[in-house]
Amino acid sequence: MTPEDPTARLLAVLQGIDLTSADGRAGIGGLLSEIERLSPGSVLQQAARIELRALGWTGSRDR
Repeated sequence: MTPEDPTARLLAVLQGIDLTSADGRAGIGGLLSEIERLSPGSVLQQAARIELRALGWTGSRDR
């Protein structure tokens, strides 16, 4: 994904959604569907990165 990629822009929008509001919860499904349509696998890829960071993975290959 490049910064000009529409998928990157949609992923950035997801970060600003307020999931405590009814509007935010209503829109999240549509946004995720559109991201997945534009870039299959990108939602799962992002979720995997989040999980790895939660486990303490830094992404460094120097071991």
